[in-house]
Amino acid sequence: MRPRRTGGNRLIRCLAGVAKWSVIVLCGFVASTALAQGMLPNTRYPVGMTQIEYIDPSDGGRPLNYMLIYPAAPQASATHFKIFLSTNLHLYKDAPIASGGLKRPLVVFSHGAGGNGSGYAWFGEYLASHGYVVAMAYHYRANTFDTSALYVRNRLWQRPRDISLDVSHLLADPVWGPNIDPNQIGVAGHSQGGFTSLWIGGAEINPDLFVAYLRRWKENQVVPAYLREQMSIDAEPARDVRDSRIKAAFAMAPGDIQGFGMDEAGLRQMAIPAYIIVGAADMTTPPKENAEFAAKYIPHAKLEVLPGKVGHEIFTNECDQVGRDNYPDGCIDAPGIDRTKLHQYIGDAALRFFDANLNVRRQAPK
Repeated sequence: MRPRRTGGNRLIRCLAGVAKWSVIVLCGFVASTALAQGMLPNTRYPVGMTQIEYIDPSDGGRPLNYMLIYPAAPQASATHFKIFLSTNLHLYKDAPIASGGLKRPLVVFSHGAGGNGSGYAWFGEYLASHGYVVAMAYHYRANTFDTSALYVRNRLWQRPRDISLDVSHLLADPVWGPNIDPNQIGVAGHSQGGFTSLWIGGAEINPDLFVAYLRRWKENQVVPAYLREQMSIDAEPARDVRDSRIKAAFAMAPGDIQGFGMDEAGLRQMAIPAYIIVGAADMTTPPKENAEFAAKYIPHAKLEVLPGKVGHEIFTNECDQVGRDNYPDGCIDAPGIDRTKLHQYIGDAALRFFDANLNVRRQAPK
């Protein structure tokens, strides 16, 4: 990050009349201090979270939400916030941001189909504890609490649009905007959100293949007629969804790459660095047809296949007992799979990837 300039004129006045050698020494001290202020520390932060809601007036007044997770300075009496069905999280609700005059990197996260931002809070916590601001999107009409086939299976292009709107909203916010570096923005996502992260990063859909996908749902007699009537067969809104403000994409078990209409030529249009990670035993978005196919054609993409019986849901929060009892498929991993350790590994991989590709500088360990 660039050193802050605040107080530069005051510094010049202060140095006026000082012996030449003293000026050199003092200037060197001030410069190193300013450099340190422009770097993230290597120490871990406490982590705060808050829910943010706003209206997108350009599209019929759609309400958009995201959970913001960030480095915090909680009160001594603060207690951790409990996220439904989840455990092993350490989030202080509505705690003040740990500012320190830093502009921080931003990562926006896109959840899987029918999921929600809070279901991946562990990922936000990991990055935020290392100095990032992380916005966990709740995609409109495509999240756990409000889902419709109209958006999950037809208006897929709303997903990258949601991400772009969240970025714009955050940068313009009088409280959060001053804490974010607009030149250090990344995207991450899981499953359909992983597809979204590649899409907004520049990978393109083949219009003919996308239309064929839309038509299959439009003509699916199992879908209620009133929904099918609202479904459009139009690839135009799905074209050119790239957001040039986003500089790196971390895609977890992305899918359905080919089913949604991304072919070799479209994947080659990916404009930013991509890290694609998937479990070898993923049956929901099989690696060969999805993550491996995407990494083969995206320029300079890094692919990592987690070995063994690592499945699709490894990227979601660890579940508490209520979650394990009621949602065993999403909460209980195969024997020998340690979700806690894998989250540490995945989080570290994401941190190193974003630090390198967003040009995040850190202070040297003391």
